Amino acid sequence: QEPLSPNSASPTLRCVIIAMQATLERRSGTAVPATVLAAVGALGAIALGSAFVASGRAAGQQLSALRGARAAGELGVATTGSTLGWSGVDLTVFASAAAAAVVGAVAARCARSRHRQQRAGVVQLRAARLFGAQSTRSPLVNWYCYEADIDLEMKSPKPSPHPFGQVPHLSDDGGVEVFESGAILLYLADKYGGLSTPEARAKVTKWVMWANSTLEELCFGAGFSGPVVSRPDKKAMDVLNKLLGESEWLVDGQFSVADVAVASYLNYIPVFFGQVDLTSRPNVAKYMKRCAERPAFAKAFGAQHVAAVRAKVLGA
Repeated sequence: QEPLSPNSASPTLRCVIIAMQATLERRSGTAVPATVLAAVGALGAIALGSAFVASGRAAGQQLSALRGARAAGELGVATTGSTLGWSGVDLTVFASAAAAAVVGAVAARCARSRHRQQRAGVVQLRAARLFGAQSTRSPLVNWYCYEADIDLEMKSPKPSPHPFGQVPHLSDDGGVEVFESGAILLYLADKYGGLSTPEARAKVTKWVMWANSTLEELCFGAGFSGPVVSRPDKKAMDVLNKLLGESEWLVDGQFSVADVAVASYLNYIPVFFGQVDLTSRPNVAKYMKRCAERPAFAKAFGAQHVAAVRAKVLGA
């Protein structure tokens, strides 16, 4: 990291550093060598480095970095002061000024870094909060977060901020409130999953919307009457089988949030309704099992869910 100096600090910090330099020269009666200021700056830079790592993380972690920066600044002054033969009072006064300068530099640099990263969409200031339970569709969201390495804080399903009191419901920085599993998946993929263009969003949005509408009825039946994915008259399943025969995953040959949405619904079938025969659509059966074998799927849905897919999906 760049050392703390009048040229690299903000205007406010520059004034503080110049005042520190003047104090040094007044106390010592001589011009202050650059090495003396560099000693303080170097220790401040070490603290800055730890603070950069903490930027974009929880406030408590940033506070620890700032405390470390203050300690480094005071240590640098104590070392310099003892070399120049300062009194204890001089050290105390000057150490306070140095600590303020170092902590100020850390805070300013962290703020700039976090602002740049926020604009780039790669940092969340606090983990998103998911109100949900294992028995709901919350595991869909958990699965995607595990796959995309998105921090997620689980909250009790009651009370839920959902306007209808339901779950899953996601709360995020900036007052963001999202409900419906598909909408939550798209929001997370958009903010944290690298969907930087409308074209990229369109590739996955159509599949998430299809899963939440057409596929849901195919998997659960009208009024939760049972799956119809095995019926020969369901042409949508024939199309899905064809597409999965051409590629292991739904979008650009890579696993994505689209697969999370589609496979989650398909893999609920053996859990809710038991054995499902997909001999006539083997690519769909293979896809269901392929998704269930992903470690993040097992982490989100549980081992029993994985076992049900392995044992009760026929045709793979």
